[in-house]
Amino acid sequence: MKDQNMNSLTHKRPVSRRRFIRLLGGGIVLAAGGAVTGCSTALPAAAVQPWQNADAESDPRRFMLAHALLAPNPHNRQPWIADLTEPGRIHLMCDGTRLLPETDPFGRQILVGCGAFVELAVIAAAQRGLSVSVVNFPLGVPASNELPKGTRVATLTLGAPGSAAADPLFDQIVRRHTNKTAYASDRPLPIALTVAWADTARDFGLRTGVVAGDAAMAPIRRITRESYEIECLTPRTWLESARLMRIGPDQIAAHRDGISINATMPRLMYAVGMFDPMAVPERGASSLQRVMDRWAPFETGSGYLWLAGEDNARTTQLKAGRAYVRQQLQATAAGVDMHPLSQALQEFPEVRPSFEALHRALGVDPASGAVQMMARAGYALAPAGPSPRRDLASILRA
Repeated sequence: MKDQNMNSLTHKRPVSRRRFIRLLGGGIVLAAGGAVTGCSTALPAAAVQPWQNADAESDPRRFMLAHALLAPNPHNRQPWIADLTEPGRIHLMCDGTRLLPETDPFGRQILVGCGAFVELAVIAAAQRGLSVSVVNFPLGVPASNELPKGTRVATLTLGAPGSAAADPLFDQIVRRHTNKTAYASDRPLPIALTVAWADTARDFGLRTGVVAGDAAMAPIRRITRESYEIECLTPRTWLESARLMRIGPDQIAAHRDGISINATMPRLMYAVGMFDPMAVPERGASSLQRVMDRWAPFETGSGYLWLAGEDNARTTQLKAGRAYVRQQLQATAAGVDMHPLSQALQEFPEVRPSFEALHRALGVDPASGAVQMMARAGYALAPAGPSPRRDLASILRA
């Protein structure tokens, strides 16, 4: 599944720089190998359809899940299976085929994504007047040093009709998008929003904070940049992401997950053999510089939002996901964009120095607690559309 369209890279005939320049200079984009089918950067309609038809479901549980699957999650892996075999209940399980064992070796980020899924399901149920009782890990908590593959993450039991009032954040579910473009750096965040973020964290027993101002943000920028560089230079972590790159509309529509690359230039370079995702960047090489150049917009923004627990328990990870998605919905309602920067929070050995540096910079002792999420926040200079999502049917077990 991950590698379906990547093996063909090794069979492409190299294209000379001179011939590539002629292709560009002629102003013609060719449909080479099907990777470039035009100059549009819009995602295929089928890949984003779940964002448009979430309200179409009449069955309460399917309505909940149609909204829940729009939750933010690492590398857009969408690591969830919903078991509907018991009436009035949803058993959420972690899909063991959709983990990130290299960059997320203990599945912490995956469980944060599952927590976001749960919270959107609860919000959607309230829209139908239904309360939801959530039991985390009803069959047992996975070990802290093991991937949670196949784990029953939560059981959601629906209450009686009229047992819940509508959540004011419901309308933001289909409007919430992760914007990875450049942000304005001269606009402060609304005070009312930062207060709402703090209230949300407290509701889930978590701590949160905002780092703002150039002097305070500078060390965070440096740490996140260095951690990203480490991830890129470490072959196994780079390749984990490379296998999930979906280049061009055909791959994006076929997979509806992973890292979507639909800009014209990388699609053209991929088509003519000048962009090989499986080539690991090397220090001192132009390939690393090109990768790091793409990081530059991620250092813009009004501030950094962080979210931490008093421990790093599995239930805390789920709570962090629930709190984070509410914080992003609150930001969406306020016209503020957010973009998670989790590289320095990853737990593979090579990034440990950045992990510890970020905790020190935020005043969180990793021995007694852990930062679960960090995101830049602000006002994007360009709009962002939805990320691809798989159809509801693909996650159901009945």
